[in-house]
Amino acid sequence: MADTSVEVLLEDFENKDNWDLGGPGAGQTHITTFAEGAPSKEPGVYANGAAGADYRAVALLVKAAAEGLDIELNPKPGSAFTVPGQLEELNLWVRSPHASIRVFARVGVGAEEQELSLGRITANGEWQRAGHELPDPAADVAILGLRIRLAEVIKRAGEVMILLDDLTARTRR
Repeated sequence: MADTSVEVLLEDFENKDNWDLGGPGAGQTHITTFAEGAPSKEPGVYANGAAGADYRAVALLVKAAAEGLDIELNPKPGSAFTVPGQLEELNLWVRSPHASIRVFARVGVGAEEQELSLGRITANGEWQRAGHELPDPAADVAILGLRIRLAEVIKRAGEVMILLDDLTARTRR
């Protein structure tokens, strides 16, 4: 029987209490939860096989945002996000109305750590999907964090808001 691929939600990604801020932008960034989530919020399938509905997104509010600023999201101890099966692709819904950004995922594959580019998100009020397809499926993958780099700040006064939702992994079982 051939291996099949399935896309699973990484449970509790949207819980702000699971994250610590890091990087140069940590001191000017506030993390909160936003009630609106990404499009097509049908009940998803979590890594443990259970179905569930999620209506939250992680919101980053960046004061005095500047181009080139890096903001890191690091899982708090005990809040690691492990990927079941062999990871084929990692995806994330992003909405960034005030700045064009680049999104990266830091992953641990076995004992090695690497950074995957999930892509560039243009300043837009609409949700956009970012993702990275691995050239070869990898087992024993853990999400070690995310990094957001502000590429072009459109809003010049107040806070820049960045919404992150539905971190998903397409895996082969």
